[in-house]
Amino acid sequence: MMPFGSPSFIRSFALWPSSSWRRKAVAHLEMMRPYTMFHAGLMAVAGAEVISAGQAPPWRVALAGLVTICGWEAGLYAGDYYDRELDARSKPGRPVPSGRVPASEAFWTMVGLIAAGYVAALVLGVANLALAVATTVLGIAYSKVFKAKALLGNFDRGVLAICAVGFGALAGYGPTTSGRELLAAATLAALAFFHDSATNLVGAVRDVEGDRAAGYRTVPVVYGVARAVEIVVLLAVVGIGLGAVLMLALRPPLLALGLFGAALALDAMVYGPLLATRGRITRPQALRAHKVLVAERLVLMSAVIAAYAPAAALWLLAATLAATLGSQALLRDRYEQQVIRPAVPLVGKPASERG
Repeated sequence: MMPFGSPSFIRSFALWPSSSWRRKAVAHLEMMRPYTMFHAGLMAVAGAEVISAGQAPPWRVALAGLVTICGWEAGLYAGDYYDRELDARSKPGRPVPSGRVPASEAFWTMVGLIAAGYVAALVLGVANLALAVATTVLGIAYSKVFKAKALLGNFDRGVLAICAVGFGALAGYGPTTSGRELLAAATLAALAFFHDSATNLVGAVRDVEGDRAAGYRTVPVVYGVARAVEIVVLLAVVGIGLGAVLMLALRPPLLALGLFGAALALDAMVYGPLLATRGRITRPQALRAHKVLVAERLVLMSAVIAAYAPAAALWLLAATLAATLGSQALLRDRYEQQVIRPAVPLVGKPASERG
């Protein structure tokens, strides 16, 4: 028996919990998907800056961004909780179906994030709290109902983007807000809707085989991958057009225009090849496209913020882009591993197209 107090005993005791805690921490990090979380915060910051013409108190802008990230994280935990049966068939390595995080722990983490977000939202005002509650309902509805309802699921995610912009706009709204700024904020919200609906649909293209096997009637399952990509590009083009209108209305400095141009270049790099190969897109190709879009949307929202706060926009972009790309490189390929286990008859496309 190892003597109590010996170096070997102390080393064993010190290391005993480390592997289990490390395993748990990595599992929660995978559930948090840090490569997606900052976009929500930047949308709220952009909403606050646009509606206040850059005059909102910095603490309100920062708090709006943090609360929106908190709500986004709650939605991700909700997705892992409510999608656990689907994941058990298509992505059994995910934290809940793999057993690394119990379903109850995912649920109560979601509840804790929602509660923390509500308390912070109330600091910003009753209107912010009300919008936070409505966003929670929409986020849970996405996982429980709309995700499997073709375009309704993608549009639900677009509406959640509107809520993020609206949350920031409520935090930045003040007595000096003019009709011009309200119109600019509405244009930003519309841009967020079309942009996030498109990127969410790219994610559905990526997961088409698993969704089909589970009986989820997503757009690529019901209408086929080629038609889904055509809808993606249409939504993206409308979003790009709204972005151009917003840039013209804001009359931003050169930095903002440069960032907007960079976002457009990334869009072309993604949507051009997707459209050209829409009849034969593979899961790895769709995953690569989504990885680029995860960075593109940070650049896009930073372009809007740079119209009023160029230095802050650069710092935010550098920090969020580094965290996003770093966490994506470390976590995402392992997290996205998929195993197709059909549990119901295949739906959507004819047998000749399923290969």
